Amino acid sequence: MSTSDEISDPLSDALSEDGLDDIELVDEKPLSWFDVSAIGTGEMLFTAGWAWIVFIASSFGILWSILGFVGGVVIIHTAWWLYREMITAVPEPGSLQSYAREAGVFPLGTSYLVLYAPVYGAFMWLELLIANELFALLFPSVPAAIWPYVVLVPVLALNLLGHQITGKVQSTLVVITLVADIVLAICVFALIANADSFSLNWPSPTPITFLGFFTIVGLWLGIMAGIMEVQQVLVDEWKDFRRSRDIGLLSAAWQLWIRQIPLAIGILGSLPIAALVLMPVPTIGVVEEKFGNNPLFFLALIAMLIATYTTLSVYFMGMGKILALYSQQGALPRVIGRYSRRSVPWVAILILAVFALIGVYIGDFTFVSHVLSTWSATLYFFVALFYLLMKRRKDLDRPLVARLGTPLAVFLLVVTAIVGIAIAATDWAAATTWAALVVVVVLYDMFVVPRTKRGALYRQQLLRRRTSAARL
Repeated sequence: MSTSDEISDPLSDALSEDGLDDIELVDEKPLSWFDVSAIGTGEMLFTAGWAWIVFIASSFGILWSILGFVGGVVIIHTAWWLYREMITAVPEPGSLQSYAREAGVFPLGTSYLVLYAPVYGAFMWLELLIANELFALLFPSVPAAIWPYVVLVPVLALNLLGHQITGKVQSTLVVITLVADIVLAICVFALIANADSFSLNWPSPTPITFLGFFTIVGLWLGIMAGIMEVQQVLVDEWKDFRRSRDIGLLSAAWQLWIRQIPLAIGILGSLPIAALVLMPVPTIGVVEEKFGNNPLFFLALIAMLIATYTTLSVYFMGMGKILALYSQQGALPRVIGRYSRRSVPWVAILILAVFALIGVYIGDFTFVSHVLSTWSATLYFFVALFYLLMKRRKDLDRPLVARLGTPLAVFLLVVTAIVGIAIAATDWAAATTWAALVVVVVLYDMFVVPRTKRGALYRQQLLRRRTSAARL
């Protein structure tokens, strides 16, 4: 269904009169599986190698970290079972925004669509922090302050020039990262990991309470939640809808679990947690501690740097589109929706670059991780809520018919609510910060956007239409 089919002629005329005909959509090429896998490659590489080992395992030990991981996987799969059903009933880009519209709570879905940009910006903060440490290992005599710019500026320039993550070059970079990741895991297990360190790190250093377990699950969800966006990109970009819908979870999630978890466990069995905590990048540190600057060390380092560049590129491409789209809806200043002659949302990308750099000067990893965990828990809570609200509707062209959908949605509501409570009990400031962000965006979308000319016209059209599933 084309854009011209979805927006009536009067609305199109009104938008043109308002001077919005200069806002164009990006002329993109379809993404391949390798392209899409890059979205999660960098995030999981750094968060599994740094956040999980240093932050989760140092507090809860290997056993409870693994159990928390299993809990997170259960939530991810439950959410995707509901998500794929909503995608089938409402087959259009926009994901949460579209489902929230059909559920009758449109501003709530819009808030989560818009807030993807700062959330992914927070992931980029972690990316740049790690990249800074990686370059410092390579060039210890060079001032560390320049490295975030060395990483960010080339990726920013390429995206502004319209070079997105498509084609053989990107696929080659992802293959290099995948192969290096597997080689590193095998070498760590065979040459570095030992039974003594593994046994020492196995139990939790502190007693695990009921809420404590769900805190671990929440921390894992903060790492995993990016997978949901990978799945959505797969569904949106692949031409074969049913194939992308049904194998999106497997291709986007399990290729990351299978690759990253063995490496993380191997590193946890390499040295005592107390030693790993002191390493800026344990994934590289354990190799350097054992072998020094040998070929394996450089393989791991180069693979992680490649993952940094590819993930940053996806950040600019994907999140720039979201900001520009929101500007088109009238919810952000018109200038943010400007596209260049190369069909690039250049203003939005520059804003994202500035936001990414802010993280270089923020060192409170605990707070950032708790905010991300609150975001992911509430994200899946609202996936379940939207499903239940859509399930009540009888006028959808394709009603929701997922097997065990209602009990699974209720289960997801309860579990994610407990996770949210557990995180809030651990760090109320982080939970409150995220809640405040959502409230601000929701209120803005409810009371400010409809009072703008563009926002009123767009919402009038969007909210009065009911999606058809006929094209399936």
